[in-house]
Amino acid sequence: MRTTLYGYIEEMDFWKDPIKTEVQNHNARVIESLNVDDEWPPLSREMFSITRNSKDEVYRPNLEYSGRIIHFGANLKSVEHELDEWVEKFEVLLSRLLWIESKVHFQTEYCELQTLQWNVGLNAYNVRNDGKFPDAVQKSLWEFKSTWENT
Repeated sequence: MRTTLYGYIEEMDFWKDPIKTEVQNHNARVIESLNVDDEWPPLSREMFSITRNSKDEVYRPNLEYSGRIIHFGANLKSVEHELDEWVEKFEVLLSRLLWIESKVHFQTEYCELQTLQWNVGLNAYNVRNDGKFPDAVQKSLWEFKSTWENT
């Protein structure tokens, strides 16, 4: 049975340049560092993409308004049976990124759409704009909610 899994990680965007650019570059490097071929259940580089504004001189809509989105998705075979293992991998990824919110949606052929959600309070980052690169937020400061009964 197929499991469709998709979602986003909203990048933390409350710093001024040059820290803002450093945060964006850091998060891009973390996504690039993901394995191409990951063991089951997979959390691989091909699943992810980062929304970026066009560098074109012509007016384009702002796709990074209040933060970039790191989005991901895949159709996998019955990954809901190993969802706890996948969530562990995903949380390792979150621990390496600078982010504010993340949602994972998944649906199988026999269950309704399920949602997993992580949030980080703004005060966890202690946004100072003092020119120092921020520290990653500890998992103990994350808030987690789920509609999936097995998590």
